[in-house]
Amino acid sequence: MQTYRNMRFGGLMAAFLFLTVGLFVSLPAHSKPPSACAPTTFSLSGSNVDNLWKQVTNNQWSKMLPMNWQDNGFHFYSRVRERGPDAGISTPSDLESEIRRGTATTTTTANRYQITLPVQNSSGSNLKVFYDYAGGKNAKCQLVTLSF
Repeated sequence: MQTYRNMRFGGLMAAFLFLTVGLFVSLPAHSKPPSACAPTTFSLSGSNVDNLWKQVTNNQWSKMLPMNWQDNGFHFYSRVRERGPDAGISTPSDLESEIRRGTATTTTTANRYQITLPVQNSSGSNLKVFYDYAGGKNAKCQLVTLSF
């Protein structure tokens, strides 16, 4: 017959195993950027892609984004309007060209990825597009910010 101590230890081990397996199953694979958000999938559309950033409204920006990309809250849009022209990205079309030439990599934050653009500041730091992607059937590539 098992003693209370043995039953308690067995129960604790089972709980530990359950939590450990559950943690690993729920963690996303973060080994490489998702193909759904590859830089080559970033293709803007519409008649405003060649307008200067100061002439593009957030509504126009939202409509020109590819179907699998989004910019909720327009933080990315405000950053590219602010930092883009100084980096030679004067229009949405310029941004598209640079993103498509960029290199996608992972970050240390879960579900966050970056595209390193071939644009450098005076310190030699590359401009980076940060985006989130959680995966799943209807998941979208969520633009986060543009930063050196």
